[in-house]
Amino acid sequence: MKKQLLFATSVFFSGMLCAQVAKKTTKISSDLANIAVKKDAKFDDKQNNLNVPYQVKAQVASAKNHQRVSAISEDIIGNTYYDLQSNSSVGDRIVVNADGSVAACWTFEGTADGGVYANRGSGYAYYNGSAWSTPPTVRVENARVGWGNIVNTRSGGELILSHASGLSKLNLASRATKGSGTWNNSTTAVPTATTGGNFWPRMTSSSPAGGDTVYAISLTYPTASGGALWQGLDGAVVFSRSKDGGATWDLVNQVPAGLTSATFRGFGGDAYAIAAKGNTVVVVAGDADKDLVMSKSTDAGATWTAKTVLKFPLPLWDYTATSSDINADGVADTIQTNDGNLAIALDNTGKAYVSYGGMRILNDAPSTSGYSYFPYTDGLYLWDESMPVDLGGNLVAQIEDLGEQGTIYFPTPSVSGNLAFGRYGCSLTSYPSMAFDAANTMYLSYCAIGDSMISVGNAEKVVRQVYVMKSTDGGANWTCPRNIVPTASGSYYEGMFASMAKNVNGNVHIVYQRDFIPGYGVPPSSGTNPDADNVDVSNDIVYAKIPVGDIVCGATGINEMNTTVSNMNFYPNPASSNGTIEVVLKENAKMDIAILNAVGQTVYSTSVYGNIGSNKVDVNLNNLSAGLYFYQVKMANSKAITKKFAVEK
Repeated sequence: MKKQLLFATSVFFSGMLCAQVAKKTTKISSDLANIAVKKDAKFDDKQNNLNVPYQVKAQVASAKNHQRVSAISEDIIGNTYYDLQSNSSVGDRIVVNADGSVAACWTFEGTADGGVYANRGSGYAYYNGSAWSTPPTVRVENARVGWGNIVNTRSGGELILSHASGLSKLNLASRATKGSGTWNNSTTAVPTATTGGNFWPRMTSSSPAGGDTVYAISLTYPTASGGALWQGLDGAVVFSRSKDGGATWDLVNQVPAGLTSATFRGFGGDAYAIAAKGNTVVVVAGDADKDLVMSKSTDAGATWTAKTVLKFPLPLWDYTATSSDINADGVADTIQTNDGNLAIALDNTGKAYVSYGGMRILNDAPSTSGYSYFPYTDGLYLWDESMPVDLGGNLVAQIEDLGEQGTIYFPTPSVSGNLAFGRYGCSLTSYPSMAFDAANTMYLSYCAIGDSMISVGNAEKVVRQVYVMKSTDGGANWTCPRNIVPTASGSYYEGMFASMAKNVNGNVHIVYQRDFIPGYGVPPSSGTNPDADNVDVSNDIVYAKIPVGDIVCGATGINEMNTTVSNMNFYPNPASSNGTIEVVLKENAKMDIAILNAVGQTVYSTSVYGNIGSNKVDVNLNNLSAGLYFYQVKMANSKAITKKFAVEK
């Protein structure tokens, strides 16, 4: 979906941070957001036609430990002048093998050529158990490609799947032995669907009994870019399978259940993800203007079932023809949705988990130029297939208020109309990646704005950082988010596009991109590049190894969230004229209680002293109109806990 620059005003709450862009010294409320922007498409390969409420917040300990002494080790394994590693979701860019070897790939350009990127391709690095290979100076492929994903097969081979620019084909680079040998490149090994070809692939592998299986998804090229419809979809997410390590493909270009033309008009590049364990394979796809849907197969892709993670309120919406008017009152509505930055993973029981960034959009003037999105929206969500469908997941991460002042600091953009951070078209907390270890502990990484972490680039902006946290109970409770991006001589790096290896073996293994300048240097498909100071700037590709024991909360200086509250509830839900907020406490404590409407305005507040056990606060709702609301409980020295309820009249 193409989205271009346009400013509007609005406000929202509950994991949605927004701010009036102000001077660096101005405090920005971490509860509010009030700028809407239309986003430029990020693609440079002819692409010009891309592309409810949330659940409760999970229990997350306060971070405040980004400076804590760490056992994290890192290596710079390469670099790139092409700094757009994904248009949306990040694919599998790192593999950790049972023998201790590690392989990583990234989109590589080794030459500063003014933003032409003529030699773009896959960069590759290999760790043999004792040392990393020399950083590459040339791409793996023999032609211009992009957005590679890496697989090391069970039999010891190696594959990188990418898309070949201008060739309308997927490029499969392969060799028989991981870490050594000559790469063989083929643009015919993985069949494409239409004359327009397939692009922006994702690839993963598994080892079911009797096979060395590789799974891939990709996008058929949209009609506006020279492609053709595929099974009624203008940009279809299609699935392919190889049972022999990529040598042949017995299932090709299938549209999984739930991702068909009955639900979608088409998809945008990289707004999907794939994961597999054994014969179970899962795919998730969505974007800000459409449903977010998970499709699952337990027979290696032969048959599929689907569940809607988050329902978009306007089915088969065409933003060029209609506004975002949900209730047909003639007024465009702001819609809570996903940002198209998705991750999916399977735990050791085969249960699927989906993570995504939250987003808000508005379309009050339908046109081919796009719809507005709210760039100061904040919030990362997690859903699993045991949850209800349609309603979305739990809020599990957002910007950390490092100063504990209830505010986030942003600098004043040096150019009017630009943002106070690099523009990636996503939530301020997004780009998730997930994995599980042998004990079924879940690990989640993401990229988020660093409170008050101001860049040293020509255009002063706040940077993004890479965080990791873990959960031992399926995502209900989380450790402190662990910032893995170091500070260099008092200057802040920007860390982006983190990809976590699926094998967690006592360490979490991540590859990510970093430099000192927020945003990306790749020119947009139209308009002016808002992060142009990135052009011809080299970015490091960093491998980080984080001991799982280091993903904890520090012993001092850490205010753990919700240590006093064991449970809270609102009933009846939905309510009409009266409701009750019940808070169960582990100790006597003062409670600050508030109710907020869907735009973040406080419509009720009180402070009461609670006792150990159940405490009930009755609320008169007669003055509230029907709709979605949030009730919030804050204890001293902890973050507010926010949950939702509905009012019906």
